[in-house]
Amino acid sequence: MHPIYRIIALAVAAAFAPTSAQADAVTDWNLKSSELVTEAKLGTPPAVRTMAIVQTAVYEAVLDVTGPKATSPNASVDAAVAAAQRATLVKLMPAVQASIDAAYAAAIAKVADGPAKTAGIATGEKAAAAVFAARAADTVAAESYRPHTAPGMYVPTAAPAVPTWSQRKPWLLASADQVRPGPPPALGSAEWVRDFNEVKTIGAKASTQRTPQQTDIARFWDYSLPSIYYGVVQSVAAQPGRTVLDNARLYAAVAQSMDDALIAVFDAKYRYNFWRPATAIRNADQDGNDATERDAGWTSLIDAPMHPEYPSGHSILANAVTSVLRAEVGNGPVPTLSATSPTAKGAKREWTRLDDFATEVSMSRVYGGIHYRTALDTGAAMGRQIGEMAARRFPSSATLAAVPESLVPAGEQVVERIAARGVQVYECREQPNNGGMAWAFVAPEAALYDAKGDSAGTHYAGPHWEATDGSKIVGAVKAKADAPVKGAIPWLLLTTRSVGSEGRYAGVTSVQRVNTVGGVAPAKTCDATNKGAVEKVAYTADYVLLAKSNVAAR
Repeated sequence: MHPIYRIIALAVAAAFAPTSAQADAVTDWNLKSSELVTEAKLGTPPAVRTMAIVQTAVYEAVLDVTGPKATSPNASVDAAVAAAQRATLVKLMPAVQASIDAAYAAAIAKVADGPAKTAGIATGEKAAAAVFAARAADTVAAESYRPHTAPGMYVPTAAPAVPTWSQRKPWLLASADQVRPGPPPALGSAEWVRDFNEVKTIGAKASTQRTPQQTDIARFWDYSLPSIYYGVVQSVAAQPGRTVLDNARLYAAVAQSMDDALIAVFDAKYRYNFWRPATAIRNADQDGNDATERDAGWTSLIDAPMHPEYPSGHSILANAVTSVLRAEVGNGPVPTLSATSPTAKGAKREWTRLDDFATEVSMSRVYGGIHYRTALDTGAAMGRQIGEMAARRFPSSATLAAVPESLVPAGEQVVERIAARGVQVYECREQPNNGGMAWAFVAPEAALYDAKGDSAGTHYAGPHWEATDGSKIVGAVKAKADAPVKGAIPWLLLTTRSVGSEGRYAGVTSVQRVNTVGGVAPAKTCDATNKGAVEKVAYTADYVLLAKSNVAAR
């Protein structure tokens, strides 16, 4: 069985991938799965989770048929996709099994009988089983929300939505609180006054300041099931020249980023329990701020979801999706993006820029009267981080092409991509050449995570990369290039040698450090007054492990 969630250099994979004519199988099933999720009447969080499991299984199945290390290269990719879809959907949504079986029967009937069909079905079922095995710890804890009240005081008895959702196992994040933001604005702040008065004015059901177009946007994005986002993704997936592997990878990246986005946003929502505009505006005489005025009968344009306000769920989802799509198209043209919404009577909206799409989704929540602007901005920042993680986990050919040739070792292949989260350690030291003082790099201190989000070891002085199985490598810098992101440490190519036991890292001969964020020397002064001071600067990076020998990809 292939290692699940392995990430392989797609520049190599392209040579093995089928033609773009076959790419429709993945998109067709994405459409059908979205319809089945709606039929099953799943709420948004369970629906997003379902699609993440389904699309990951499809990606693994396609990779097993079309990838450069395929274990079933003679299997039918259409049969593999159909089987992976059925195996995951039936387990996750047994209430609509009849519809799932009907969709599967129609799809599998189009595949010619023979060994390729049989092998494809087995491959899809195997991929689904592997994903479920890897997600065995992904469970939802029993609901135990405690309403905030005083003894004898009535509060609405409807339970809030998914208060324990953040206790699930993420795909990309190390933990649910990894991107947790700071608290919402203090009620005495100018930011709170701005947020309060904006949504009070423009988000009221009877607002005279909201334009007809803004009203349409609010109603359009009152829908939150994943199909409304997948419409935008399908706009990219439908572009000429894309392969079945391209689209399987794209849908998996989007699906995992959306699922982790909701895990992260519900962690923050129930951490801060911030009030919705309808509650705040009707109780403005109790917020201690003379610049906010109570409106006893204020009502929002659309109904607020049954969970805390901060941050915005739609904002985090839209920006996670946008970040994945931005990495996918790279410097190429952005196709016209489109989506349709059941809450807008099937209306269709289009965008020609990714940022316009993301901004519209966010602002719809102010127009609808259910969020403050700070919640939008905060959710957007969280979503961008998670989307960028997904793009690094599932790199497109556009992303890989961005690595400078000077950092690509000849005759070596990618065996694993690991994510690092930690710090770069600096010390204020006297410089031997000129006697001046400057921050000197000391060592990295980082935790390493594999493609499943599980621990892959540690990274420390040397520099060493040590796996959890005791295998260990030490590296020396061979080449470097400026990071494309401002304020990030350089990208590197290091030659490595084994200095530990046999195991996971023993065969690695080179390491690329790419996709760096942060980690640069401190901006604070380094002089004689703080000589010897140590500062730790947070950073993240991806380490791409390469080998000359045929080491199994992870």
